[in-house]
Amino acid sequence: MREQGIAPIKPFLTGRTLAALRAEVGTLLTRVPEHGEQLPYSSGAATAIGRRHLNDDFPALAEFFSADWMRTIAEEFFAAEDYSFNHDVIAVKDLPGTTHAARTPHYDRTPNLKFFLYLSDVGSDNGPFACLPGSHLHAKRVEDRRRRERVLPRQDETRELPGELTSGLLPVLGPAGTLLVIDSDVIHRGLPVIDGFRLAVRGRSYAPEYAPR
Repeated sequence: MREQGIAPIKPFLTGRTLAALRAEVGTLLTRVPEHGEQLPYSSGAATAIGRRHLNDDFPALAEFFSADWMRTIAEEFFAAEDYSFNHDVIAVKDLPGTTHAARTPHYDRTPNLKFFLYLSDVGSDNGPFACLPGSHLHAKRVEDRRRRERVLPRQDETRELPGELTSGLLPVLGPAGTLLVIDSDVIHRGLPVIDGFRLAVRGRSYAPEYAPR
């Protein structure tokens, strides 16, 4: 992942664990819990919740996003820096016509490590995550000063990219259970759903000062 900015694992989960996660995400999207937040998501659906609030209501999600192997990856990613491990969990369902800010090529305003799990089969028409492997080095270079000063760029600034970084993004296709481990500095976008839907859930780890309150 250090070289490419992304490491896809296909498939990572199957069977009962995958079914349990899919069921809990369905509940999270349709009955937003007390500590959850329904996000604006056009014709689709999106809910964010702090990992610490998953607790007994969402045991499969709580166990998955608290896994020791994820923490090991996060510790290596953040090296000696402090970080908030899988601070928040976001469930999304994209449908034809769903629009949101992630449709255009960009890197994230807040540098983070994502564990991004497909909960449905994702082909070229199902709104796959797309990225340009190796492009994470661009954000690390242009944001170096601001990050040392703990200043966030504006959203539009994360989309001011050289032309060679806005084309040729590769879609990541895979069956339900495919896991993407992502450096959020990689140039990426969510492709639109043409047919069917895409169901996914992701956990995000940040340096403490970047974690949403």
